[in-house]
Amino acid sequence: MMIQQDLGNAEHRLRISGALAIAWLAALIIANMAAAQEPNLAEPVKAATRLTVESTTVEETPITADDREHWSFQPIVRPELPDVRSADWCRSAIDRFIARQLEENQLVGAPEATPDVWLRRLKLDLLGLPPTETEVADFVADLRPDAAERLVDRWLASPRFGERWAQHWLDLARFAETDGFEHDKVRENAWEYRDWVITSLNSDMPYDEFVKLQLMGDQSSDARDRIATMFCLASSDMPDINNQELRRHDRLNELTSTIGSTLLGLQMHCAQCHDHKYDPISQADFYRLRAIFEPAVPELRRDAPCNVFSGDQKVAAARFYARGELHLAGPELKPSIPRIAASGNQPLASFEQNPRSQFANWLFTSDNTLTARIIVNRIWQHHFGRSLIENPSDVGVIAGGPTNAELLDWLASEMQRQRWSMKALHRQIVLSATYRQASLRMESDLLWSSRLEIDRDNRLYSRYPRHRLDGETIRDSMLAVAGLLNTQAGGPSVMPPLPELLTGTLLKGQWTPTPSAEAHVRRSIYVFARRNLRYPLFEVFDRPDAGASCSQRDRSTTAIQSLQMLNSELSVQCAQGLRTRWLSSENAGEIARLFQLALGRSPTETECDFLTDFLKDRSAESELAACLAMLNTSEFIYVD
Repeated sequence: MMIQQDLGNAEHRLRISGALAIAWLAALIIANMAAAQEPNLAEPVKAATRLTVESTTVEETPITADDREHWSFQPIVRPELPDVRSADWCRSAIDRFIARQLEENQLVGAPEATPDVWLRRLKLDLLGLPPTETEVADFVADLRPDAAERLVDRWLASPRFGERWAQHWLDLARFAETDGFEHDKVRENAWEYRDWVITSLNSDMPYDEFVKLQLMGDQSSDARDRIATMFCLASSDMPDINNQELRRHDRLNELTSTIGSTLLGLQMHCAQCHDHKYDPISQADFYRLRAIFEPAVPELRRDAPCNVFSGDQKVAAARFYARGELHLAGPELKPSIPRIAASGNQPLASFEQNPRSQFANWLFTSDNTLTARIIVNRIWQHHFGRSLIENPSDVGVIAGGPTNAELLDWLASEMQRQRWSMKALHRQIVLSATYRQASLRMESDLLWSSRLEIDRDNRLYSRYPRHRLDGETIRDSMLAVAGLLNTQAGGPSVMPPLPELLTGTLLKGQWTPTPSAEAHVRRSIYVFARRNLRYPLFEVFDRPDAGASCSQRDRSTTAIQSLQMLNSELSVQCAQGLRTRWLSSENAGEIARLFQLALGRSPTETECDFLTDFLKDRSAESELAACLAMLNTSEFIYVD
């Protein structure tokens, strides 16, 4: 009967005929026959658990001991610091774990980068801005033994820190200020969530509190905490559809997938339709996790936004949905965590009293093997441009394991020991010898060729991983060296002017430039985030479209990037600003002065000779071209 129904539906959908239809139907019959054959006895067969309500039965494959052997489901155990021969190179515990792997491959850590290179790396990393010439001169001249520590502490305390690091979290939160889809309507006050993230990071809100407020801030006595729950409902939305029940169903499924990938590192989205093909995650696991959040999402009304939680509502019981289809509602399920995430073989806890509170607290218990590993890996990733785990949002059985498992667990245990302070971990990382390594060959480095041969992909961190800046930091850096950057913090987002060629693709009134010209040069974090039109510089440098949680941006190299950097109105404006600064100083017009302003260093003799020859006529055009060229150097858009 099932085969006949499938064949009938297939013929109706495809409307094929003749020999093609016969061939297709024959293939489907063979596939159904194969599915009905006895299982391969050479492979272990797991007995399925049945969940039954009324006439509907759901089979659930049990979790085995082999499933729990996977590294990410093992308890976090703080490892002992390894003994290494290159102890003199090490500055911290982090370095000992890196040094041991290097020594196992007949390598040692690279020499330190020069002070000006490390300083530029540090400020771009922590604050998203290049160092000023005064900052470079002061740091190079500071001979105190704790000069680096003082500088790191000062920049961690800067309000610019939250503006830099908020974007990393907003990528995960699929943050935008519009709904997307055809009409792409504006979400009023969505910017308040962005500002909440910035403020939280600046105050070093512990990560456990940071997450808990985003899951259950509506239960707080402080009305402002409700803003944090925009994290859960920040995805695209279609308020104008007729079937509002389907809208709610889709939003809950997307929310569940995001919670799984962002906080647990489990790719659960496919389990809304079928058991995971590789990981021990069943459909029932997906809908148990979804059940935790169902009471917080009320019944939706057409054209009415739903972007924050509004307290637990009385809604229909949480159910299992066969094939993920709303009309195939099955058994009721009690809210709980995925079974594989539960500790050992203990019975699965049921979160029925206050599901979100119980879930949020469970995330930060010692039994949880995932939360700490995931967040420390994310922080490491953004400091080095690459993570210790192949996919920062996937620690399942198919994803690659950590390149340095002991270091990952040490960082995770340290995060817990430091009461989930993110700034404490930032500080440890940027002061390590691993972070201070040179990214390019230095004259004193006799092992450079060996590093490239043995550690070609730099998975062992035998040198600092040179990487390109993101579009937001490139724009902020251009404005900063041009002396144009407006550092006003917080408040509604701004819309800088865009070419008519772009705005013509939008509905009328969807991009109206902010009246104040000063607002046009605010930091990139405050540029209006529209789903259907990303700011051009951000788009060409791989900003995600906010359609889904993004754990790691692409790093493409395209001709369009060069065209944007050379020809855009922003580039010309910044080149003019840089020229004005260059010619208005007491060392006006000197080549060395231009390099200090743009790159934070003095030029080499070759560079000085080249630019001197290029500028021999000292025309306004050649000076402007020289400034534009500085903004287009690899050194300007890469972190060394």
